[in-house]
Amino acid sequence: MTETIAFVFGAALAVTAWLSVLRTVFVPRSRSSVLMRTVVGGTWRAGSVLARRLPRAAGERVLELCAPLALYLAAACWFAATLAGFALTAPVLAGVPLTWSGLTGFLLLRDVNLLAVAAWLSALLVLASFVLHLYRVTAAYSRRELVVARMSMRAAMATEAEQVLAEHLRLGSRDHLDRLFAQWTGWLADILATHTGYPALTVYRPATETCWLDAAVLVLDAAALTESVAPDWAPPSTRSVLMAGAECFPVLARQVGVRLPRPVVSLEGREERDFDQTLKVAVDAGLPQEFGEQEAWPVFQHWRTRYAPYAVAMGQRLRYRAADPSAWLNS
Repeated sequence: MTETIAFVFGAALAVTAWLSVLRTVFVPRSRSSVLMRTVVGGTWRAGSVLARRLPRAAGERVLELCAPLALYLAAACWFAATLAGFALTAPVLAGVPLTWSGLTGFLLLRDVNLLAVAAWLSALLVLASFVLHLYRVTAAYSRRELVVARMSMRAAMATEAEQVLAEHLRLGSRDHLDRLFAQWTGWLADILATHTGYPALTVYRPATETCWLDAAVLVLDAAALTESVAPDWAPPSTRSVLMAGAECFPVLARQVGVRLPRPVVSLEGREERDFDQTLKVAVDAGLPQEFGEQEAWPVFQHWRTRYAPYAVAMGQRLRYRAADPSAWLNS
Protein backbone atom coordinates (compact mmCIF):
# COMPACT_ATOMS: atom_id res chain seq x y z
CA MET A 1 0.00 0.00 0.00
CA THR A 2 2.83 2.39 0.90
CA GLU A 3 4.62 1.65 -2.35
CA THR A 4 1.45 2.33 -4.31
CA ILE A 5 0.99 5.72 -2.62
CA ALA A 6 4.65 6.55 -3.28
CA PHE A 7 4.21 5.55 -6.93
CA VAL A 8 1.16 7.77 -7.40
CA PHE A 9 2.83 10.71 -5.65
CA GLY A 10 6.08 10.26 -7.59
CA ALA A 11 4.34 10.00 -10.95
CA ALA A 12 2.31 13.11 -10.18
CA LEU A 13 5.47 14.96 -9.08
CA ALA A 14 7.40 14.11 -12.25
CA VAL A 15 4.47 14.95 -14.52
CA THR A 16 3.82 18.23 -12.70
CA ALA A 17 7.49 19.20 -13.02
CA TRP A 18 7.47 18.56 -16.76
CA LEU A 19 4.17 20.37 -17.27
CA SER A 20 5.72 23.36 -15.48
CA VAL A 21 8.79 23.18 -17.73
CA LEU A 22 6.66 23.00 -20.86
CA ARG A 23 4.43 25.86 -19.72
CA THR A 24 7.37 28.08 -18.76
CA VAL A 25 9.77 27.41 -21.62
CA PHE A 26 7.77 26.34 -24.63
CA VAL A 27 4.21 27.69 -24.26
CA PRO A 28 4.39 30.72 -21.90
CA ARG A 29 1.86 32.74 -23.96
CA SER A 30 0.56 35.60 -21.82
CA ARG A 31 1.31 33.88 -18.52
CA SER A 32 4.09 31.71 -17.18
CA SER A 33 3.73 28.58 -15.01
CA VAL A 34 2.49 28.77 -11.44
CA LEU A 35 5.89 27.62 -10.17
CA MET A 36 7.82 30.34 -12.00
CA ARG A 37 5.39 33.07 -10.93
CA THR A 38 5.51 31.85 -7.33
CA VAL A 39 9.30 31.61 -7.20
CA VAL A 40 9.82 35.01 -8.83
CA GLY A 41 7.25 36.67 -6.56
CA GLY A 42 8.58 35.02 -3.41
CA THR A 43 12.21 35.81 -4.21
CA TRP A 44 11.35 39.41 -5.01
CA ARG A 45 9.37 39.89 -1.79
CA ALA A 46 12.15 38.37 0.30
CA GLY A 47 14.74 40.52 -1.46
CA SER A 48 12.64 43.65 -0.96
CA VAL A 49 12.28 43.00 2.77
CA LEU A 50 16.05 42.54 3.09
CA ALA A 51 16.82 45.57 0.91
CA ARG A 52 14.73 47.85 3.14
CA ARG A 53 17.01 47.04 6.05
CA LEU A 54 20.24 47.80 4.21
CA PRO A 55 21.89 50.99 2.94
CA ARG A 56 20.75 51.90 -0.54
CA ALA A 57 23.84 50.61 -2.39
CA ALA A 58 23.75 47.27 -0.61
CA GLY A 59 19.97 47.04 -1.02
CA GLU A 60 20.29 47.65 -4.76
CA ARG A 61 22.79 44.80 -5.03
CA VAL A 62 20.33 42.50 -3.28
CA LEU A 63 17.56 43.46 -5.69
CA GLU A 64 19.88 42.93 -8.66
CA LEU A 65 20.25 39.30 -7.61
CA CYS A 66 16.54 38.58 -7.21
CA ALA A 67 15.74 37.81 -10.86
CA PRO A 68 18.70 35.49 -11.61
CA LEU A 69 18.30 33.80 -8.23
CA ALA A 70 14.61 33.16 -8.93
CA LEU A 71 15.46 31.57 -12.29
CA TYR A 72 17.98 29.19 -10.75
CA LEU A 73 15.67 28.33 -7.87
CA ALA A 74 12.97 27.38 -10.37
CA ALA A 75 15.47 25.24 -12.27
CA ALA A 76 16.49 23.52 -9.01
CA CYS A 77 12.83 22.80 -8.25
CA TRP A 78 12.32 21.24 -11.71
CA PHE A 79 15.49 19.16 -11.42
CA ALA A 80 14.78 17.92 -7.90
CA ALA A 81 11.11 17.19 -8.59
CA THR A 82 11.97 15.19 -11.70
CA LEU A 83 14.52 12.99 -9.95
CA ALA A 84 12.38 12.61 -6.82
CA GLY A 85 9.36 11.68 -8.92
CA PHE A 86 11.23 8.92 -10.75
CA ALA A 87 12.76 7.66 -7.51
CA LEU A 88 9.37 7.32 -5.84
CA THR A 89 8.06 5.26 -8.74
CA ALA A 90 11.08 2.92 -8.57
CA PRO A 91 9.74 0.57 -5.82
CA VAL A 92 6.79 -0.38 -8.07
CA LEU A 93 8.46 -0.20 -11.49
CA ALA A 94 11.95 -1.45 -10.65
CA GLY A 95 11.61 -3.32 -7.36
CA VAL A 96 13.77 -0.86 -5.45
CA PRO A 97 13.29 -0.94 -1.63
CA LEU A 98 11.26 2.02 -0.37
CA THR A 99 14.02 3.16 1.98
CA TRP A 100 16.42 6.07 1.99
CA SER A 101 19.37 3.86 1.06
CA GLY A 102 17.36 2.09 -1.62
CA LEU A 103 16.17 5.31 -3.29
CA THR A 104 19.56 7.04 -3.08
CA GLY A 105 21.20 3.94 -4.52
CA PHE A 106 18.70 4.05 -7.37
CA LEU A 107 19.57 7.68 -8.14
CA LEU A 108 23.32 7.05 -7.81
CA LEU A 109 23.01 4.21 -10.37
CA ARG A 110 24.45 1.58 -8.04
CA ASP A 111 22.27 -0.97 -9.78
CA VAL A 112 21.86 0.34 -13.30
CA ASN A 113 18.38 -0.13 -14.72
CA LEU A 114 16.40 1.49 -17.48
CA LEU A 115 14.24 3.52 -15.10
CA ALA A 116 17.28 5.10 -13.43
CA VAL A 117 18.75 5.95 -16.84
CA ALA A 118 15.40 7.46 -17.88
CA ALA A 119 15.35 9.52 -14.68
CA TRP A 120 18.73 11.09 -15.42
CA LEU A 121 17.91 11.61 -19.09
CA SER A 122 14.74 13.41 -18.03
CA ALA A 123 16.70 15.53 -15.55
CA LEU A 124 19.24 16.44 -18.24
CA LEU A 125 16.41 17.46 -20.58
CA VAL A 126 15.08 19.68 -17.81
CA LEU A 127 18.47 21.36 -17.51
CA ALA A 128 18.68 21.79 -21.29
CA SER A 129 15.22 23.38 -21.27
CA PHE A 130 16.35 25.74 -18.52
CA VAL A 131 19.38 26.79 -20.57
CA LEU A 132 17.04 27.60 -23.47
CA HIS A 133 14.78 29.57 -21.11
CA LEU A 134 17.75 31.47 -19.71
CA TYR A 135 18.88 32.36 -23.22
CA ARG A 136 15.44 33.69 -24.14
CA VAL A 137 15.19 35.74 -20.95
CA THR A 138 18.62 37.32 -21.37
CA ALA A 139 17.95 38.01 -25.05
CA ALA A 140 14.68 39.76 -24.19
CA TYR A 141 16.43 41.75 -21.46
CA SER A 142 19.10 42.85 -23.94
CA ARG A 143 16.46 43.98 -26.43
CA ARG A 144 14.68 45.97 -23.74
CA GLU A 145 17.77 47.79 -22.55
CA LEU A 146 19.40 48.33 -25.95
CA VAL A 147 16.58 50.54 -27.23
CA VAL A 148 16.63 52.58 -24.01
CA ALA A 149 20.41 52.95 -24.16
CA ARG A 150 20.24 54.20 -27.77
CA MET A 151 17.62 56.74 -26.80
CA SER A 152 19.74 57.93 -23.88
CA MET A 153 22.77 58.44 -26.10
CA ARG A 154 20.83 60.25 -28.83
CA ALA A 155 18.89 62.55 -26.56
CA ALA A 156 21.72 63.23 -24.15
CA MET A 157 19.15 62.36 -22.07
CA ALA A 158 16.09 64.44 -22.86
CA THR A 159 14.09 64.45 -19.65
CA GLU A 160 10.83 65.83 -21.01
CA ALA A 161 8.53 64.62 -23.76
CA GLU A 162 8.55 67.97 -25.51
CA GLN A 163 12.35 67.80 -25.70
CA VAL A 164 12.19 64.35 -27.29
CA LEU A 165 9.61 65.59 -29.77
CA ALA A 166 11.51 68.82 -30.48
CA GLU A 167 14.77 66.97 -31.09
CA HIS A 168 13.21 64.66 -33.68
CA LEU A 169 11.35 67.52 -35.35
CA ARG A 170 14.55 69.56 -35.67
CA LEU A 171 16.73 66.67 -36.86
CA GLY A 172 14.31 65.08 -39.28
CA SER A 173 10.93 65.08 -40.93
CA ARG A 174 7.50 63.68 -40.17
CA ASP A 175 8.77 60.34 -41.48
CA HIS A 176 11.64 60.49 -39.01
CA LEU A 177 9.17 60.90 -36.15
CA ASP A 178 7.06 58.09 -37.58
CA ARG A 179 10.07 55.76 -37.48
CA LEU A 180 10.61 56.62 -33.83
CA PHE A 181 7.00 55.80 -32.93
CA ALA A 182 7.04 52.64 -35.07
CA GLN A 183 10.21 51.43 -33.31
CA TRP A 184 8.66 51.95 -29.89
CA THR A 185 5.41 50.29 -30.97
CA GLY A 186 7.40 47.14 -31.71
CA TRP A 187 9.38 47.57 -28.49
CA LEU A 188 6.20 47.83 -26.39
CA ALA A 189 4.68 44.79 -28.09
CA ASP A 190 7.86 42.85 -27.32
CA ILE A 191 7.84 44.06 -23.71
CA LEU A 192 4.24 42.92 -23.23
CA ALA A 193 4.86 39.49 -24.74
CA THR A 194 8.15 38.76 -22.97
CA HIS A 195 7.44 40.29 -19.55
CA THR A 196 4.14 38.43 -19.17
CA GLY A 197 5.58 35.16 -20.49
CA TYR A 198 8.83 35.48 -18.53
CA PRO A 199 7.94 37.20 -15.22
CA ALA A 200 11.56 37.36 -14.02
CA LEU A 201 12.16 40.07 -16.64
CA THR A 202 9.93 42.49 -14.76
CA VAL A 203 12.17 42.44 -11.69
CA TYR A 204 15.42 42.65 -13.64
CA ARG A 205 17.01 46.02 -12.80
CA PRO A 206 17.64 48.60 -15.54
CA ALA A 207 21.06 48.26 -17.15
CA THR A 208 21.52 52.03 -17.56
CA GLU A 209 20.73 55.09 -15.47
CA THR A 210 17.58 55.56 -17.54
CA CYS A 211 14.76 53.32 -16.38
CA TRP A 212 12.95 51.56 -19.22
CA LEU A 213 9.61 52.68 -17.74
CA ASP A 214 10.66 56.34 -17.77
CA ALA A 215 11.96 56.10 -21.33
CA ALA A 216 8.70 54.57 -22.53
CA VAL A 217 6.62 57.26 -20.82
CA LEU A 218 8.74 59.97 -22.48
CA VAL A 219 8.09 58.56 -25.95
CA LEU A 220 4.41 57.96 -25.22
CA ASP A 221 4.05 61.52 -23.91
CA ALA A 222 5.64 62.80 -27.12
CA ALA A 223 3.12 60.74 -29.13
CA ALA A 224 0.22 61.94 -26.97
CA LEU A 225 1.36 65.54 -27.44
CA THR A 226 1.54 65.05 -31.21
CA GLU A 227 -1.90 63.42 -31.33
CA SER A 228 -3.49 66.12 -29.18
CA VAL A 229 -1.99 69.16 -30.95
CA ALA A 230 -1.78 68.01 -34.58
CA PRO A 231 -3.98 64.92 -35.10
CA ASP A 232 -4.25 65.38 -38.88
CA TRP A 233 -0.49 65.88 -39.27
CA ALA A 234 0.46 63.12 -36.79
CA PRO A 235 2.51 60.27 -38.35
CA PRO A 236 0.66 56.98 -38.94
CA SER A 237 2.43 55.22 -36.05
CA THR A 238 1.40 57.82 -33.47
CA ARG A 239 -1.86 56.18 -32.50
CA SER A 240 -0.28 52.71 -32.75
CA VAL A 241 2.36 53.46 -30.14
CA LEU A 242 -0.25 55.02 -27.85
CA MET A 243 -2.47 51.97 -28.13
CA ALA A 244 0.52 49.71 -27.44
CA GLY A 245 1.40 51.66 -24.30
CA ALA A 246 -2.21 51.72 -23.11
CA GLU A 247 -2.36 47.94 -23.48
CA CYS A 248 1.08 47.12 -22.08
CA PHE A 249 1.41 48.98 -18.79
CA PRO A 250 -1.90 48.13 -17.08
CA VAL A 251 -1.20 44.42 -17.72
CA LEU A 252 2.37 44.60 -16.38
CA ALA A 253 1.21 46.64 -13.38
CA ARG A 254 -1.32 43.97 -12.42
CA GLN A 255 1.41 41.35 -12.76
CA VAL A 256 3.47 43.02 -10.02
CA GLY A 257 0.44 43.56 -7.80
CA VAL A 258 -0.44 47.16 -8.76
CA ARG A 259 -4.14 47.78 -9.34
CA LEU A 260 -5.18 51.35 -9.98
CA PRO A 261 -8.45 52.97 -10.97
CA ARG A 262 -7.96 55.01 -14.09
CA PRO A 263 -7.52 58.65 -13.00
CA VAL A 264 -9.15 61.64 -14.63
CA VAL A 265 -5.85 63.54 -14.85
CA SER A 266 -2.29 62.21 -14.89
CA LEU A 267 0.49 64.56 -13.82
CA GLU A 268 3.01 61.93 -12.66
CA GLY A 269 6.46 63.24 -13.56
CA ARG A 270 4.99 66.44 -15.03
CA GLU A 271 3.91 68.26 -11.89
CA GLU A 272 6.27 71.20 -12.59
CA ARG A 273 5.55 71.49 -16.31
CA ASP A 274 2.77 73.78 -17.48
CA PHE A 275 1.01 72.44 -20.55
CA ASP A 276 1.13 75.82 -22.28
CA GLN A 277 4.93 75.82 -22.03
CA THR A 278 5.03 72.25 -23.29
CA LEU A 279 2.89 73.28 -26.23
CA LYS A 280 5.12 76.25 -26.98
CA VAL A 281 8.32 74.16 -27.04
CA ALA A 282 6.76 71.62 -29.42
CA VAL A 283 5.28 74.23 -31.76
CA ASP A 284 8.50 76.28 -31.82
CA ALA A 285 10.37 73.11 -32.83
CA GLY A 286 8.10 72.63 -35.85
CA LEU A 287 4.99 70.77 -34.71
CA PRO A 288 2.01 72.15 -36.68
CA GLN A 289 -0.56 73.57 -34.27
CA GLU A 290 -4.03 72.43 -35.27
CA PHE A 291 -5.54 72.82 -31.77
CA GLY A 292 -4.88 75.22 -28.94
CA GLU A 293 -4.23 74.47 -25.30
CA GLN A 294 -7.91 74.17 -24.34
CA GLU A 295 -8.67 71.62 -27.05
CA ALA A 296 -5.39 69.68 -26.81
CA TRP A 297 -5.30 69.20 -23.02
CA PRO A 298 -8.28 66.77 -22.75
CA VAL A 299 -6.91 64.65 -25.62
CA PHE A 300 -3.45 64.58 -24.06
CA GLN A 301 -4.91 63.45 -20.75
CA HIS A 302 -7.18 60.90 -22.44
CA TRP A 303 -4.07 59.06 -23.58
CA ARG A 304 -1.74 59.78 -20.68
CA THR A 305 -4.09 58.40 -18.02
CA ARG A 306 -3.97 55.05 -19.82
CA TYR A 307 -0.24 54.43 -19.36
CA ALA A 308 1.63 56.93 -17.14
CA PRO A 309 0.02 56.15 -13.73
CA TYR A 310 0.68 52.43 -14.19
CA ALA A 311 4.30 52.92 -15.29
CA VAL A 312 5.02 55.26 -12.38
CA ALA A 313 3.37 52.92 -9.87
CA MET A 314 5.40 50.00 -11.26
CA GLY A 315 8.61 51.98 -10.84
CA GLN A 316 7.75 52.67 -7.22
CA ARG A 317 6.71 49.07 -6.59
CA LEU A 318 9.94 47.74 -8.10
CA ARG A 319 12.04 50.38 -6.27
CA TYR A 320 13.42 52.02 -9.38
CA ARG A 321 12.88 55.52 -8.00
CA ALA A 322 14.30 55.42 -4.48
CA ALA A 323 17.04 57.95 -5.20
CA ASP A 324 16.98 59.30 -1.66
CA PRO A 325 18.52 56.88 0.90
CA SER A 326 15.97 57.86 3.52
CA ALA A 327 13.17 57.13 1.05
CA TRP A 328 14.82 53.78 0.35
CA LEU A 329 14.94 52.89 4.03
CA ASN A 330 11.45 54.16 4.85
CA SER A 331 9.58 53.00 1.74
